[in-house]
Amino acid sequence: MKKKKTLVIGLGISGFAAAKFLLARGVPVVCVDSNDNETLRSRARILEEHGAQVQLGVSDPTGLSTEQVVVSPGVPSRILKSFIDKKIPVYGELEIGCREVTSPIIAVTGTNGKSTVVETINAGLNQAGKKSFALGNLGTPVTEWVDSKQEADYLTLEVSSYQLETIEKFHPSVAVVLNIAPDHLSWHGSMESYLKAKSRITQNQTIEDALLLHKDLSVYPILQKTRGRLYWFGRDLDPSRDGLSLAGDLLEWRGAGPHWKSQVKVDHLFPHEVENLLGAVSVLLLLGIEPDQAITLFEHPLRLPHRIEEVGVHRGVRYLNDSKSTNCHSAIAALKAVPTDSIWLVGGQGKGEDLSELAHIARDHEVRLA
Repeated sequence: MKKKKTLVIGLGISGFAAAKFLLARGVPVVCVDSNDNETLRSRARILEEHGAQVQLGVSDPTGLSTEQVVVSPGVPSRILKSFIDKKIPVYGELEIGCREVTSPIIAVTGTNGKSTVVETINAGLNQAGKKSFALGNLGTPVTEWVDSKQEADYLTLEVSSYQLETIEKFHPSVAVVLNIAPDHLSWHGSMESYLKAKSRITQNQTIEDALLLHKDLSVYPILQKTRGRLYWFGRDLDPSRDGLSLAGDLLEWRGAGPHWKSQVKVDHLFPHEVENLLGAVSVLLLLGIEPDQAITLFEHPLRLPHRIEEVGVHRGVRYLNDSKSTNCHSAIAALKAVPTDSIWLVGGQGKGEDLSELAHIARDHEVRLA
């Protein structure tokens, strides 16, 4: 980035990484955060030692003087809009980090399943002898990885709608949209705006790149507008579409490379795991990984913590932790994965979603609430 005075808003993991990244390049940096605690004060001391100005407990930074802004995911949209209205460029950590990435990028977005699919793709690539790193919204910031000076065949990134709002040149070789359901609507303002943010994942792709969509997303034309090659994945995929389809236990690939079919066992998988694996395997196939190697992912699915995670059995009762279900779409998938007549401990803060479908699923699944 040009050495313009930069305001970094938010000193969480990504904001802290972005500030260090900019300071290392001689960019004058002012950092603010609405909170003030010992973790932030520790980060502030580190940044100040490297020349940054830091202000904590700042809830409204819109009056501060700056030439460009770097925001953390979840910073209120009104703050972004205030700077944009003043013609001040607003970026995210993802954008500034990826400008220095030379390895091909695989970017995964969607309402749910992103972390699992990113980690699955990353594992599959490394098992196939490629050097890949899983980065982005799930953990290590891109800017931090760039400054580690490591080499990679691929970077596999989890990308949120917040991050996609602030991209400009971000250019994935393979872009994946797993699913779409109402989420973060209080931030985006409407489902239309949420969809528009997700669609930005392909805005800089070319004919040399690939966009991969779940078959259920065919109802959203905005997601299909791409200059890249369009592929699909899902159960019983329309034969006219290129991509990966599963019919019963028959897996079939049509499109890039040779057409092939193979039997896979999926009885041991949760329904949503099958969909996630179809997406991950599709990416490996698009990258030229041998089919026999790619489909081994179905044998031992990667299960991350807090996602229908068994935490113990007490007096014959099996306890599952699904605390990562923070929206209806994810909670519905979890309910469909567990036996009927389960006891469901549920709570939390709503995001403006319609809860009626979740209520119907809980009733039909004979779930008992507690």
